[in-house]
Amino acid sequence: MVEKTGNKIFNKFNSASLMQATYLASENFQLRALFEAKDDILNNGKYNEINFYRILDGLLDAETERKLIIDALKNKDPLLMEEIIELIDLPYENVIYNIIYIKEQGFIKEIVEEEKTKKEVNGETKVETTLIYKYILNNFSNGFKENFFEPVSIVFDSGYCCNCGWCSSVCPLDAIKVSSDNLEIDQDLCIKCGLCYSVCPRSFSIDQVYNNLYQTNKSLQFSNKIGFYRSSYSGHTTNENIEEVKQDGGVVTALLEYLLANNLVDAIVAVQHSEDLWKPEPVIVDEISDLYKTAGTKYANSPSLNIIDQTKIYDRIAVVGVPCMMKALFKGALFPASIPFFTNIKIKIGLFCMESFSYDNIINLVKDKFEKELSDIVKMNIDKGKFIVNLTSGEELKVPLKEVQSYARDTCHYCDDLTSDFADISVGSIGSQAGWSSVILRSEEGEKIYMDAVKSGLIKSKKLTEVKPGKFLVEKIGGIKRKKCKPIRWKEI
Repeated sequence: MVEKTGNKIFNKFNSASLMQATYLASENFQLRALFEAKDDILNNGKYNEINFYRILDGLLDAETERKLIIDALKNKDPLLMEEIIELIDLPYENVIYNIIYIKEQGFIKEIVEEEKTKKEVNGETKVETTLIYKYILNNFSNGFKENFFEPVSIVFDSGYCCNCGWCSSVCPLDAIKVSSDNLEIDQDLCIKCGLCYSVCPRSFSIDQVYNNLYQTNKSLQFSNKIGFYRSSYSGHTTNENIEEVKQDGGVVTALLEYLLANNLVDAIVAVQHSEDLWKPEPVIVDEISDLYKTAGTKYANSPSLNIIDQTKIYDRIAVVGVPCMMKALFKGALFPASIPFFTNIKIKIGLFCMESFSYDNIINLVKDKFEKELSDIVKMNIDKGKFIVNLTSGEELKVPLKEVQSYARDTCHYCDDLTSDFADISVGSIGSQAGWSSVILRSEEGEKIYMDAVKSGLIKSKKLTEVKPGKFLVEKIGGIKRKKCKPIRWKEI
């Protein structure tokens, strides 16, 4: 609960302001929905009483902060994020993510201005455009009401859902069922708490949260094509067992083995082939002997985050997933309560991903472009602008990548992230030579894990800037994906 003596964040506010903010916060629709459904939530068993009140208290604290920010913005002209941070005595990171959430709640609006600057490049004058974001309170007259977040069925019905499965794990009453190509909500169970919408990677943008949180971190490099990162390498496993099953450099499997072998995590959420040939399924792995089944790229979508709630028996887990999944986990650690729903997620390994395919379209692609059945295929790969399949006969077939893009899931066209910007460690084949993997280290913990795995002899490593085509190609392809990304436009729905 919000107490001046118990929460140092609020000690700098006078009692009257804090009491008023807390009173207004208690009227939040998400708090009310969760509290009123307490018995049903606890009976369902996903959250025990301790976790339930941890989330509820965190949400009350976060809403109190938001009411204090709203009060500080009264009668103010549009302000930059850094000006708002200076205005109110709260931790800067809290102000950043609360401003974005307040905007989504409808209390403030975002004003985007263009700033043009001239720059000399190779003797030519080029004009660069920078977007400036400012925030101002909305007009509270004329019967203003806070936005109530719809269940994520609105995201799926609009064609934006990436089927990551995160909403299913977070839902306190298990009202949401997500498969690789569908999402259903049991309306009899749904309490309209809006948690699923708050954590969905496609519901509202968190680009300004990401940019503002990391742009002042001097230990990070930045590229507008691959995001913030600490360092980048090209790696290759030295493990013979991994060598037999790897897709490229075997770095992801090597890192996962290192984590398990050194008791840095208790289990891993990854993907393996199901009983249906080339159809992936999410899996929890806690033994190295089972780890090799997850090696290799699966180009059909799998809702891996569906099973995060099944990892509660483990204190520390690693999660492997594609960019939309990394974004979902990042978002769920911030919204709506600025605390993670599952505190056991210790490391996130993100995969490079241009696009994925439905299982049915994988079947169609193989038939249409190669005149083969899935049973004829032993490996699929994308390299140098080609979609490649290796056959049981030993033959290798290729078609231009542009010929298979029509088979990709439509929802992938709304993703601008090639290299899993929100992961601790990002891994993919682009930029490295055949048999090696490109590795982008983004967090301090991720960098330490990778470098320790290299020191242990499990991975050979070179700087990505010292190999060909190297980081240049990663940024080039990353920029192409950013440019091709379709905007999500809720106003058109």
